[in-house]
Amino acid sequence: MYFRVLIRRLRHPLAGASPGWLVVAGAALVLFGAAGSRFSFGVFLTPLTEDFGWSRSSMSGALAVAGLATAFLRPVAGYLSDRFDPVKMALIGMAMAGLALLGLSQINQLWQLYTLFLIMGSGFTLASPATLTRLISSVFTKRRSLALSLAGSGSAIGETTLVPISAVVLTLGGWRSAYIVLSMLVLVVIIPVSYRLLKSKFVPEVDDRDPAEITKVNQKESEGPACAWAPDQGMSLKQAARTPIFWALTFGFFT
Repeated sequence: MYFRVLIRRLRHPLAGASPGWLVVAGAALVLFGAAGSRFSFGVFLTPLTEDFGWSRSSMSGALAVAGLATAFLRPVAGYLSDRFDPVKMALIGMAMAGLALLGLSQINQLWQLYTLFLIMGSGFTLASPATLTRLISSVFTKRRSLALSLAGSGSAIGETTLVPISAVVLTLGGWRSAYIVLSMLVLVVIIPVSYRLLKSKFVPEVDDRDPAEITKVNQKESEGPACAWAPDQGMSLKQAARTPIFWALTFGFFT
């Protein structure tokens, strides 16, 4: 009996896990790959300048291009996640970034570096919290803050994990091999696994408060200031633009 259970667990390792938290794990895995790949650029800076003779300022410009793409495309990513399936948007973004990483392993000209960084930055924007927050918020109500923070931790783990791995592969096999390893990690591992996790069949958490209490709270929120809003209903752009936090986050992104 014990061995049957063990074999069943090995065949279906996700069986029995809470579907909502599987979605969180999938989002964390996407952010893990996105942040880790993006911040590994510093590892490749010296070998690229030595191989091609490009200046550090010209190469840093490619990173700036990717950053600008992220800044201006985040509203588009948020719109697409509301209009279409956020899982598809995130995985399409990861596929774009993975192919761009694979292309970086074959570059010979500076314009190729800029073009691929633009594609990579656009892809990682689709696979950013702007898209995944929408998905997690639709799953969790009572423990939404915990779920979002756990998913967001994937970015920090990716930065502290993939950057050293890239450095080791680069030292052993060169920068082209390191970019190939990163691309394969995204395309072959992260995309399939995160797809399975993000597509887990889940039942959204139900607010178990008394209906009269919920109605009373919603009425109180609607009578409050502009920043008091019902998280399940969201805010329109016009409402958000009236709040200080909207402008603080908007301008804070560029600082």
